[in-house]
Amino acid sequence: MKPEKMVPTISARAPAKIILTGEHFVVLGAPALAMAVDLYSTAYASRNETGKVEVEATVPLKLVDSGKGRGANSEELLKPLRAAAQAVLNRVHRKTGGVHVQVECDIPIGAGLGSSASTSVAIIAAVAKSQGVRIGKKEIFRLAYKPETLIHSKPSGVDQATTTYGGVIEYKRPGKVESIKLSRRPCILVCDTGLHRSTGRLVGAVVKRSKSQEAFYRDRVKEVAGITISARRALEGGRDEELGELMNRNQELLREIGVSHPMLERLIMASTKSGALGAKLTGAGGGGCMIALCRGDESKQRIARRLRRMGGRVYRTNLAMKGVEVLRDS
Repeated sequence: MKPEKMVPTISARAPAKIILTGEHFVVLGAPALAMAVDLYSTAYASRNETGKVEVEATVPLKLVDSGKGRGANSEELLKPLRAAAQAVLNRVHRKTGGVHVQVECDIPIGAGLGSSASTSVAIIAAVAKSQGVRIGKKEIFRLAYKPETLIHSKPSGVDQATTTYGGVIEYKRPGKVESIKLSRRPCILVCDTGLHRSTGRLVGAVVKRSKSQEAFYRDRVKEVAGITISARRALEGGRDEELGELMNRNQELLREIGVSHPMLERLIMASTKSGALGAKLTGAGGGGCMIALCRGDESKQRIARRLRRMGGRVYRTNLAMKGVEVLRDS
């Protein structure tokens, strides 16, 4: 009797993201600065001959409520993940065979850190390699757009661009990505309010208001475009104090358009009073995470202690330079 043939499992991972400047306004045409951070979604993919796309996911519910991560079978969660896998099968014209995907996500959901984009991008990279195809980052970014529309309706693309390319990028719709060379890495603290929400609804509300208040939003988009350009130069030149001031102004504009939250504001104020050079929400707002630009590790630890006392959850994160990567065959 012939031994049963082992089906290799391919794993790939993609990082979380934070936005330094430009969220919401990037949907309206302004450029944004975003940074990949080392929280990850990992996808494990293997071929099957059932003709089905099978997806299982373990999500970090411990970061939302229950204290324990567990398997997730929600159709709302799994549908975009299957779409990501199916997008690759369509790309490689594989019509008869299927694929089995297991996902482990260590990124909090609905917190503004790009969990859905990270998961889709990791799935695409793993499934492609499981089919014997290696695709470039530009195509991974393109394929990740469709599953993101199932979650966010009209995503800007900044989340999947950041998790695909890694490092710090400048992004502008519909898909212009420029990697930024840093003179030194910014020291960024990430803190979660614990209040998680729907990115799609928040972004949709802003887009709706922008259509009824065109002049108001046109002026803000123009200002945010200038903030992003100046922030990029500050990053490239290692001018942290200037970058912090620009982040603070960006937060004022986000507050003006109604996407902040009292808990976010309390954490932002506490961080600046504790020595942060700048602080703002990251992502869609309405809760989720805020970020603070710190002078160094000692300052970061001091601010973290203050925010924890206020009920915030501080994540240990650093810049993730690589973006999406295939890890191994097993």
